[in-house]
Amino acid sequence: MDSNTDTKPLQAEDTPYDDTYQRKTEEDRFNKEDVSKFETKHSESSPEKRTGPDSEFTQENRPGPENEQRTCYIPRRYVTSFLTGLGMLLVYAMRTNIGLTAITLIDTSSAAKVEATENLPTSFWTTRSVALLHSSFYLGYIITHIPAGYLTVIWPCNRIYGLCILISASLNFLLPYTIDTEMYTVSCAVRFVQGLSEGLLYPSCYGILRHWSTPSERGRIVSAVLTGSYAAPVLGFPVAGFVTHYIGWEYVFYVSGGACVVWYAIWMCVISEKPSHDPHISDEELDFLTTSQGDSSLDYENMKIPWWSIVTSLPVIALCACNIARNWVYILMLTNEPYYLNNFDFTVAENGVLSSIPHIFKVLAAIISGFIADFVIARRRLNTTVLRKLLTTLGFGGQSICFLVLTFTVTPSCVMVFLTLGVGMFGLSVSGWQINHYDLAPRYAGVLVSITSASGAAAAIVVPIVAGELTLDNEMSGWNKLFYITIAIVMTALIIYLIFGSGQEQRWAHPPPDIKLVQKQDPLARKPYNFRLQQRLSVTPEVTKIVGNTYTEHSQLVKRTVENIPDK
Repeated sequence: MDSNTDTKPLQAEDTPYDDTYQRKTEEDRFNKEDVSKFETKHSESSPEKRTGPDSEFTQENRPGPENEQRTCYIPRRYVTSFLTGLGMLLVYAMRTNIGLTAITLIDTSSAAKVEATENLPTSFWTTRSVALLHSSFYLGYIITHIPAGYLTVIWPCNRIYGLCILISASLNFLLPYTIDTEMYTVSCAVRFVQGLSEGLLYPSCYGILRHWSTPSERGRIVSAVLTGSYAAPVLGFPVAGFVTHYIGWEYVFYVSGGACVVWYAIWMCVISEKPSHDPHISDEELDFLTTSQGDSSLDYENMKIPWWSIVTSLPVIALCACNIARNWVYILMLTNEPYYLNNFDFTVAENGVLSSIPHIFKVLAAIISGFIADFVIARRRLNTTVLRKLLTTLGFGGQSICFLVLTFTVTPSCVMVFLTLGVGMFGLSVSGWQINHYDLAPRYAGVLVSITSASGAAAAIVVPIVAGELTLDNEMSGWNKLFYITIAIVMTALIIYLIFGSGQEQRWAHPPPDIKLVQKQDPLARKPYNFRLQQRLSVTPEVTKIVGNTYTEHSQLVKRTVENIPDK
């Protein structure tokens, strides 16, 4: 492994590439012995399974680990996606702790709804107190979003992602003590710092998936990871309900925080920042990822983030509006859904289970939407812009209709049906506007998410306060007003996205044509062969004749470099 390979400045499209670096050395090294070694390395691979630089991958010859002659190999991109989604699931499940514990803090009759009555908290709060506690979290959450977008460009995203979850989980252990001893100000401070740490979550998540997903699989992989946050109530509410009902309310915080700490230990042992840094990835999967991602996988030392172009872009503003609507609804359900269902005289354990049902349907809808998006894009039935807007319309529009019906019904069965449909249909929009960040600018996906999520965090600060005021007396008229406000916000966001949303890569997402770009040094990258030797082997006639072009050009920049190396 040659980890010290230097790179020359990569010129613009209309500038010839001056390939003088180590050319003489490489020409001396490249001889029949190298060709022989290369043949021996790939003697077991048939020529029919190789692909040329411009040919498309098929199911039979695609260079992925699925066609590798080994047993029990799980593609590393799937392992990374699974653990990323699991981390999202656990940290969001941890957010449900306060929402369900609030029932025991607000409801004076909570002792009649649990078995472990001796373990109820001694504090008594109002809906305003709980709302301020939630808002404290999202106030910290909004502060670190923009810095997080910058940090994902200069720091390893896998470390940022793991560390922010670990910090939040560690602070979660303090909340039972501060709540039970009536240290309300300290509880708000702990939640504020938790918000600061979790503000790094989404930008670093998108930064990880930038390297570990391909355009052909992005709909499925990204939607599967993001559904981790939507699946959190499916896990968090029932666990919190049963633990509170049978064991004690404070153990909810210990269980969720401990699960995140265990996840962090596994994460740091298993996951690498990029495919090229993973010591366990196969050569075929590494080549498949770099080839499929193209130029968007390259990082440069002197690349400047076009902040002004991003914040003034109309498609980005449309995504900000969608994120405001998404956070308004999601935080409303995450923090107030158990309190809403408490109006129908369920026990705490029943409340936890029923609160999770709508989110099960949302997870299923989000996963299905990912497969639909990849299928439509692969078959070219609709262009990307139309597809994103269609899925967003189904999600936002369907939810608004169901929330409108909730204002006219009070029977428990009807409430559960339309609440489930409303929350569930929202999952269709995951493969609509939420994946749209990669369409606009794959290289700056983490930066875009930091901006759009920051706008959504503003809604997350406001919604607990509004809900706390409107439901202070816990009357259905207050809940109906809250649903009307929610419908107005969701529909406004949908209209803005339909007008200004786009599925096309933006001009500011590409490097300026008149600057020199120096590719980042990657000392941790695992290079099976010397980088320039790979290029020469892939285009030398005698090697191509024998085994085909194994290491295809993964971007226009590399292709220009190869073309400037004369054949032997």
